[in-house]
Amino acid sequence: MTDRSKFRPFTGDSDRWVRLTRAPLELVLCQVRWPALNNLQTEEQLRAIAPRFGEKMTDYPLFSEAKNINYVITPEGITQSDAGSVYQWVSVDDAWHVSLARQFMTLYCTRYPADGYVSLDARLHTILEALHATLRVPLIDRVGVRYVNRLSSQEDMRNLRALILPEVLGYQALDQVPAEPTLLGSTNQATYQVGDALLQVRSGVFPANQTVDQAIKPLPDASWVLDLDASREARQLLDVDEVTLTASRMSDIAYDYFKFIATPAFIERVSDGGPDDRRS
Repeated sequence: MTDRSKFRPFTGDSDRWVRLTRAPLELVLCQVRWPALNNLQTEEQLRAIAPRFGEKMTDYPLFSEAKNINYVITPEGITQSDAGSVYQWVSVDDAWHVSLARQFMTLYCTRYPADGYVSLDARLHTILEALHATLRVPLIDRVGVRYVNRLSSQEDMRNLRALILPEVLGYQALDQVPAEPTLLGSTNQATYQVGDALLQVRSGVFPANQTVDQAIKPLPDASWVLDLDASREARQLLDVDEVTLTASRMSDIAYDYFKFIATPAFIERVSDGGPDDRRS
């Protein structure tokens, strides 16, 4: 893996490092996608190859198989179709998950480790090597990194305006009259072009017992969510070092946006003042 410069497109703050050791992360995900391949045209071909990939997943001994369902909205309503099998390997502590299908691989964790992106980067590098060796994936056409942050304590929900810039809070930033009206839920969405990458931002209040992703357990009370999904869609050879660098750059974009929209009080609360290797 190659040393690189930190990418700070929103703050321009590439010199000051801030380690976000207490960021309210619920999900961190990296997905690599590739075009349809000749050796993976059918489910039978994937079924034959997947065990060889699984043999290299020694850090993820738990195995399961599920169906990948596509949901399509039509004039007749929502329809669903079988998009093939998804094979999944999970760590013993249920924190790290690796999913494999005919056209994508996903690595995600629901308990972000103390060393942050260092762990994600190392695991991604190892899995990409296994992908190249067993599935013979020659090139990829999308790399995405996603961070889902969630605030849920009553104190945080009361003090969102002290933690997040009001432009991001949307309806939540409005002063409510008197105590009776209660905002049960709201979502704001934005898309940023960052060079050859896109950043999809979704934020807002999620009502009790609802979640932004099935990998994240819903809570009995309302919560505020910041969902950051940075991706680059372009064909590139599956050079393991280059793909991990692309993923690191996507992580930089999401990390820097978090710093951009968080108030100084929030940054101070979730950081320890050290190097910012938690996400980059």
